[in-house]
Amino acid sequence: MNRLRGLIVVAAAGCVGLSIHSRESSASVAAQNPDQDAVRSIVDGSREVVRTSSTQTNRYETDHLILYIDKDLLTSDAEQAFAHTSERIFLATSKYLQRSSKQGAAKPALYLTNRAGISHAEATRLFLNARRVIPSPAIVIHETVHLLLIRNPDSPRNRSDTTPEEDMRLMAHAGMWLPEGFAGYVSYELAPTLGMAPDQLFVKGDRTTVDEEARQWMRDPRGAKVLPFVGAHGVPDGQFADRANVAAPFYVLSQSFIKYLVQHAGLAAISRLYEEHFDGTRSIEDDVTRVTRKDLSRWRTEWLASLSR
Repeated sequence: MNRLRGLIVVAAAGCVGLSIHSRESSASVAAQNPDQDAVRSIVDGSREVVRTSSTQTNRYETDHLILYIDKDLLTSDAEQAFAHTSERIFLATSKYLQRSSKQGAAKPALYLTNRAGISHAEATRLFLNARRVIPSPAIVIHETVHLLLIRNPDSPRNRSDTTPEEDMRLMAHAGMWLPEGFAGYVSYELAPTLGMAPDQLFVKGDRTTVDEEARQWMRDPRGAKVLPFVGAHGVPDGQFADRANVAAPFYVLSQSFIKYLVQHAGLAAISRLYEEHFDGTRSIEDDVTRVTRKDLSRWRTEWLASLSR
């Protein structure tokens, strides 16, 4: 997952960077919103993992990363192998996206743990759900995409010190299909080149089955319910609290739409769209038009038409 702002996420394996404000300001919302409650649990778990990393994890350092692996998850040899695999993934994803770590920044930190909820990304940290990631390391690709494309942690949509009301305003016109769909797309493209199976958390086949799976979800009431949020702004209710029935169709449909955009606008353009949209404050509609020279509604119509053939 990518960045979570207030009530929403922007990233799978779920994937996401989290922005939650004080307990007082969010407690009343959490009581009414299952997604907010789920996000609160993720945030609290992540903070606890960082706080206790000196005593509850084993630390490894590679050329580009620092890894904290919860004790008793893996043998020493397996920990070293995971660190090596994570380094390979980081380098391959950086090369594919033609992006590197922020100049002058400290090495990103990866936490392999079962104490921080679903896998998610912040500007300089990845929290990787061990139960999912150990058998399916391709999830690290997904999260690394988020890590590399969060270019400016101080931009309004990436900051963690804005009020809940400002969060709502900033994210109301954001395209949440963009980060998750794009990270999924890159993961499914890169995994075979690294000798890995795709993560298959939501897309159950491989990069050749994404569109057919999107068609299947469109015929399912659960897919039809989230479809209006793909190629538009906003995020469907239940994205965090109901992963099987909301996140699953949303991720598959988003990845199919991104696949269409990359095929017709190019990887470089969609990478730039991701960066600039979440570094800025424009609506997703304005940013798509500015970067691709075509209206988002037209892209969406063409994508849907391609799936109906």
